[in-house]
Amino acid sequence: MLGYEVRTAAELFGQLFSFVLDQKESDEGRDEQERAQSLHDQLMAQLAEDASISDNFDTIISGIASVIPYDGAVGWVNGEFESIGHTPSKEEFLGLVSFLNTTAASRIYHTDSVVKAYPAAAGFVDRAAGMLVLPVSRAPRDYIVLFRRELAKSVTWAGNPDKPVVSGPNGDRLTPRKSFEAWQQIVRNTSAPWQPAEVRAAEALRLTLLEVILRMSDATLRERAKAQEHQELLIAELNHRVRNILSLIGGLVEQSGSEARSISEFTHVVGGRIHALSRAHDLITRQQWEPASARELIRIEVEAYLGANAEKVKIQGPDVHLRPKAFTAVSLVVHELLTNSAKYGALSKTNGVVQIGFARLSDGALSISWLETGGPPIQSPPVRRGFGSTIIERSIPYELGGRAEIRFEVTGVSADFEIPPAHVDGFSDALHPETGNKMDERKQASLSGHALVLEDNLIIAMDAEDMLRSLGATEVFVASNVKEALDFIESETLQFALLDVNLGSETSEPVAEQLHAQGISFAFATGYGDSIDLAKRYSSAPVVKKPYDIDSIKAALPN
Repeated sequence: MLGYEVRTAAELFGQLFSFVLDQKESDEGRDEQERAQSLHDQLMAQLAEDASISDNFDTIISGIASVIPYDGAVGWVNGEFESIGHTPSKEEFLGLVSFLNTTAASRIYHTDSVVKAYPAAAGFVDRAAGMLVLPVSRAPRDYIVLFRRELAKSVTWAGNPDKPVVSGPNGDRLTPRKSFEAWQQIVRNTSAPWQPAEVRAAEALRLTLLEVILRMSDATLRERAKAQEHQELLIAELNHRVRNILSLIGGLVEQSGSEARSISEFTHVVGGRIHALSRAHDLITRQQWEPASARELIRIEVEAYLGANAEKVKIQGPDVHLRPKAFTAVSLVVHELLTNSAKYGALSKTNGVVQIGFARLSDGALSISWLETGGPPIQSPPVRRGFGSTIIERSIPYELGGRAEIRFEVTGVSADFEIPPAHVDGFSDALHPETGNKMDERKQASLSGHALVLEDNLIIAMDAEDMLRSLGATEVFVASNVKEALDFIESETLQFALLDVNLGSETSEPVAEQLHAQGISFAFATGYGDSIDLAKRYSSAPVVKKPYDIDSIKAALPN
């Protein structure tokens, strides 16, 4: 029997050992918390506000390694698979995900033997025997999974549980010496166990990742709100512009009707004005609604109106870039001046010439001069003042705050216009000599056979049909969708086709492909300009910009 002194010393030793052990555990717990906090601060500093877990998987996993040892890791976020080290393949992991989805969505799941919980893991147990699962969302279920490789270990049991019963001298009875001999077993399909400290660190890390996701969600919501606000502004601006355009077109139709003497004249006048606006709008949209060349604006207008006689209009002076608001007013003024000159002025005579001059004023404003020579002499200013004259005299002063002065001299009409600096973006340094515009003559092409119009808008299709007939087509077939157009191509002999690019839920690409395969000439019609993908793929096919007229279709016909 131990004496009192020995017992007292053993008791004191036990108390001291317990104190030291408790202190050691406290120190380890504090170190564990510090490492977890350090990892939290590190990740929060490294991950941007709009970062995603999948985009920063390497950063997250490398940080975890300083806290939780592992042999491999998988990130499964938004259906995307990322892996590092020894892990199951993507196909193997997909089956494991189905199992993980049955576990608690907000708890760490860990096991040192995946096979016991998920038997199909036997196929990858050599790479991933144990796992520690961090759920980082609820729906859809996203995970970061740490894996440990198999660690075969020897376990000593008090006896072999599978040992058969052996009869002894006393029958089927246990004997102390033989029945409880030590028995060793090699345990496989297991990994090193996940220690409680590692599980606690994983829980702290999961909360950190959730914080990252919440921060990312907040940033996404803010961006979405900004995008929604921007979209609403764009819709409002588009609505405003569409209403302005409709009001402008309505005003043109109403005012033009008062000066036209016949339906054909009314159609010609209104069509010319609308196409002048269209050409101006196309030029500034081609520049992404940025300032564009005034010289180019006049060149396009003159070419569209005069064709082969475009050299009769000469432009001199520096080029200037006008802001978008000025384009509508200037395009209509130039169109009306050209129209009047072609009817009554210099452009109505063979030797008539129009000189247009650009000059920069001292305050940065643009001065535009118009001078007609070689036309019929003017005996007196016109008594009748129509809508066209109103556009020439009042558009620039009223809309741009500029100045307009028209003079009817014996030698011809002359005019001076001033565009305020607010509508002028800048002048070019080089002066352009007084030479005629170099413009291609219009093609003298015509149709003689059957034509096809593919257009999903009935009114536009009817208009195109009339234009093609007037250009010589003996028959024009109209289709509103790809199937109808392909049927016409199969059943009829076509010389030419006009294809609207966008047809609601489909495009005219299959029709273009069939026409190209059969060697049938065609042109694209679109309101998107000539930068469409189909035009790039079929570079030999002209692009007719909407709203088109008979001249633009004529220019697209084959020679």
